[in-house]
Amino acid sequence: MKIYQKILNQKIFLTLTFLYIPLFRYYVDLNNQGGHTFMTADWLVNYKFGFVKRGLTGTFFMSLSEDKDILLDTISFTLIFIYLIIFYLLNKTYLLQKQNLLSLILIFSPATFLFPIYDSQGAFRKEILGFLCILFLSSFSNSPKKEIIKYISALIFLIAVFSHSVNAFFISTIFVILYKFYESRKVFDYFLFSFPLFLYLSMYFFLSSSEQELYYIRDNICLELSAIGLQNLCGYGTFDFLVWDINANYLIVQNYIINENRSQYIFYVILFIFAITPYLNEKYIYKNLKYYLFISITFVPLFVYAYDWGRWIYIMSMCYLVIFLLSEKKLSNRYLIYLFLIYPFIFRIEHCCKPLVHFEGNFLIKNFNYLLRNILSLI
Repeated sequence: MKIYQKILNQKIFLTLTFLYIPLFRYYVDLNNQGGHTFMTADWLVNYKFGFVKRGLTGTFFMSLSEDKDILLDTISFTLIFIYLIIFYLLNKTYLLQKQNLLSLILIFSPATFLFPIYDSQGAFRKEILGFLCILFLSSFSNSPKKEIIKYISALIFLIAVFSHSVNAFFISTIFVILYKFYESRKVFDYFLFSFPLFLYLSMYFFLSSSEQELYYIRDNICLELSAIGLQNLCGYGTFDFLVWDINANYLIVQNYIINENRSQYIFYVILFIFAITPYLNEKYIYKNLKYYLFISITFVPLFVYAYDWGRWIYIMSMCYLVIFLLSEKKLSNRYLIYLFLIYPFIFRIEHCCKPLVHFEGNFLIKNFNYLLRNILSLI
């Protein structure tokens, strides 16, 4: 009975691990074939030739080996290991409070943990370091050793921010966790997490390179990758975006969204509404509304300066989920919630640019069959 209870207590971890095995296998196979120009290349951007906005983890990986097979295998298994830790910490967070069916629906939402299964190109991105940070902080919110937890979380946040600037946007969720669930009113706690952000912004503005220098850094990183047989990673992908400064980001993104793909990006707004709809069935959601609004507002610049809107909805939804799991809950209508059992199949979010729109009569069956094939591939 004790063994059964232990297994039951780990149901979130075990279920997600099972669901993600095909995705893990896909990524390993992808890297065995030389890697992906986004999902692999982004982890190899480094500081060797100058400061760039996403170079910390790449500096670490490139220092490990010059053998491309060892390098790619290390990336594969490191990222899979990070995902498994995320699942474990999510499970630990889930057990901290009394949960309900809505909690499970939100965990297995197309906007949260089903997002990378529906769109594998949105998986293995550097925001997983941000997820690791907020889940580590949340999962130990009732620990008697909160001080050391804060220091470790701040270290993870520093690594995350210097690995990719998208992780800077987790700061609002971190502040909410500290304020509401750690009940911290100490200025030092907020400074502890603000410091990595301040340090990153200082280095970005004072050490930022000109467009010509960014091309020099990009080309030399690509030459280094070519020398070890990974020249394919310098095709269209991460290294093209590496040479954009903040002004170029804004102008190119706004032209792409407003002038070229306005209708597609309006649909992302609809997908965001789908993502947050289940929360409306929670009676106490209004008690935390100010926290959700605070997190939402801080993400606005991300939608202005970058066009992976599907990813940004995914990241925001993960932040909302963590706050929800830690909060007190009461369903406003316990019968209505059963309608959300089909929720995992109602929609899917593409990470970028051209969301798939399936509103024909059998779209639920299509999404269900997609997930089913994903599971059957394990057999």
